[in-house]
Amino acid sequence: MKYLIIILTSILIFSCKNGETQNEIGVPIVKSVSKGIVKRDFPLKGISKVELVSYYDRILWDTLKHKGERPFQKELVDNFKLTFDSTMIQERVILNKKQEKELLNLMVCDTCVSHEMSAACYNPRHMILFRDNKNRIIGYDEFCISCIGSRSSTNLDGFQKYCYSDMSALFKKFGIKYFVEDSKDEQEEYLFLKSKGYINY
Repeated sequence: MKYLIIILTSILIFSCKNGETQNEIGVPIVKSVSKGIVKRDFPLKGISKVELVSYYDRILWDTLKHKGERPFQKELVDNFKLTFDSTMIQERVILNKKQEKELLNLMVCDTCVSHEMSAACYNPRHMILFRDNKNRIIGYDEFCISCIGSRSSTNLDGFQKYCYSDMSALFKKFGIKYFVEDSKDEQEEYLFLKSKGYINY
């Protein structure tokens, strides 16, 4: 009987530990993937090319109004073209088919745990552009990784359920290098844009 209790206790402890990962001091590590992943169909059809771009905080330098809307609120693509100065784009990465599949797999799965909450700020520096076989932009997803917020084309509206930390990791994996990860980086970006005349305050 004594051996039976020891065996049952061991099985119970092992099965409980199997369900979560712990760090060195035994505190559970929260993963970005939830237990119940909901997978959806991607709404854009006819995608020929997927492009990742990065730029300095668009809110600091984008002064172009579009249809009377201020840069913060305007549509970022109209008539299949960007409505902001595309010369400010610092990096462009065209995804291969394998990378496209990995990106779309992240986008179609509602994987983010509820504790990743958006902040009041919005300092976008990254965007996904979806193009058709005529190289026209048919959809976009712009986001601010540090503020946990995004702006999307209407055909992707409400589709963002992935964790920004996961998307950030994917951008880095695919070759995007421009990230502002702390206040020092932010200050350097601001001073650089000011020195180039993009900021007047």
